[in-house]
Amino acid sequence: MRTSKYLFYTTKEDPINTKLISHKLMIKSGMIRKLSSGIYFWLPIGLKVLKNIKKIIRKEINKIKLFEINIPIIQSANLWKKSKRFKKYGLELIKFYNRKKKLFILSPTNEEIINKVIINEINSYKQLPIMFYQIKTKFRDEIRPNLGIIKTIEFIMKDAYSFHNSIKCLKNTYNVIYKTYIKIFKKLNIFFYTIKAKSDSIGGNISHEFYSLFKNYKNKNFFLNNFNNINNIKVIKLIVINNKYYIEKPRILNFLNFNKITKKKKIFNIKIIKIIFIKSINNKLIALLFHEKCKLNIFKIYKLKNICKPLKYVFIKKINNLFKINFNSIKSFFSNINIIVDYNIIKIKHFVIKFIKNIFFIINLNWNKILLLLYIADLNNFKKKIINFNNKKYLFIKQNIEIGHIFQIGNKYSKINNKCNFKKNINMGCYGIGITRLIAAIIEQNYDKKGIIWPINIAPFKISIIPINFHNFKIVKNISNYIYNNLFKKKIDVLLDDRREQIGVIFNDNEIIGIPHLIIINKKNCKNGFIEYKDRNSILKKIIKIKYINNFLLNIINFKKINY
Repeated sequence: MRTSKYLFYTTKEDPINTKLISHKLMIKSGMIRKLSSGIYFWLPIGLKVLKNIKKIIRKEINKIKLFEINIPIIQSANLWKKSKRFKKYGLELIKFYNRKKKLFILSPTNEEIINKVIINEINSYKQLPIMFYQIKTKFRDEIRPNLGIIKTIEFIMKDAYSFHNSIKCLKNTYNVIYKTYIKIFKKLNIFFYTIKAKSDSIGGNISHEFYSLFKNYKNKNFFLNNFNNINNIKVIKLIVINNKYYIEKPRILNFLNFNKITKKKKIFNIKIIKIIFIKSINNKLIALLFHEKCKLNIFKIYKLKNICKPLKYVFIKKINNLFKINFNSIKSFFSNINIIVDYNIIKIKHFVIKFIKNIFFIINLNWNKILLLLYIADLNNFKKKIINFNNKKYLFIKQNIEIGHIFQIGNKYSKINNKCNFKKNINMGCYGIGITRLIAAIIEQNYDKKGIIWPINIAPFKISIIPINFHNFKIVKNISNYIYNNLFKKKIDVLLDDRREQIGVIFNDNEIIGIPHLIIINKKNCKNGFIEYKDRNSILKKIIKIKYINNFLLNIINFKKINY
């Protein structure tokens, strides 16, 4: 592609209201533009990256014999009501009425509709197992869309579904797809790991989540190592990617009746957090926050620094007099005391804090803004989530990007309105990959101060030819066209930057877009029969003879050993 016939939408200045590197670089490189909160317009560069990721996923999925289908985005609300997920999804479902006043939704997932169609087509166990997939846009009415394309209203997913005549068959397919996901993420050059997870509203008892880490994960408390000594770790800034909510003011209702709160808990899916106050050795106030179902481990509390033995409890009546804490403001309340939070509640986004008599009702709490002096500790007898990584054990805290989730659902959906006995027992698996999220995850691991550094198989262009004074020197123009035409014939995705722009602008555009291999052509080198090669991912520069350049580039793209 010649840039004179292509459109660049790069920008020099940093966009406002961008908290993640991936969000900032996607706008600066001209991949996306924000139309409204949670809705993005994909420009040509961004669309090329999307297509490359889809191509890799399709190739691996097709190897395990999944059939591609196309499921409607618009679905009848009645299907969701029958599966009892209409209320579970609640406000996240985008609903609308047609002219006949029938209620429909824009699909966030497709378990109901694929069961309705596919199970009706199955007449015998001999047709099983059978597997389908699609890559399509989905919708979720997020309360507060943020973090660029990680948390949006409209997003692209690869979702797959399998149908089986037994749990054993389902497990076998589940394991095959699990291994396929690992191959996909490795081919996308993502640094990732997996954990066992909860199935939540999807259904089933077994599921696994796939998470990507950030480039600087070692310094950002994504894992807290040496979990036996975790009680002494102070987290000043807690970065929570999937569950971070930005609010102007938390919703606080003081002195509410506990029974009323319990009823509202069902509506908002609110968790209840208990809080007790103790004194330190220095007579300072310490608040311990933990889940309502948590059983405190007194021996773990004693291991914390500066804790009195035995524990000295402080009651609510004395707190106001001794420490002059304002119960009407949750922010000022927590700013005057030291807080120790059990690690199990860090990821909870809205909850009730229960005192002895007083109750604070908090929706969408931002731990960063309100809890300034925050210690994470292990206070309970719950089983910890420990994962093995690089032959070391780590305590898992969900502070990363979820890129995939797979489920063994069973017959939750097949038994709905199926009169035939064998159809009621058809077991289903569900397998999702967040494709738009993948792009953000890849960028978060591949960038420098100049811009994005795409892996070769994902990059919008694999090679960029940068001729200096292309329109002024015939030799530069001829050699540039010669290399470009040869690569184009080999079906290599190459970009020839033949714009009438300053050379600084051309370099900046190519580097921020993230093209892996750059060929710089100038008059002096051309006269001597040479061309300069630059690797975007390193400081490597190489002077190559013109007659060798095509083989050199082809070998680089195919990851072959090069001796020039």
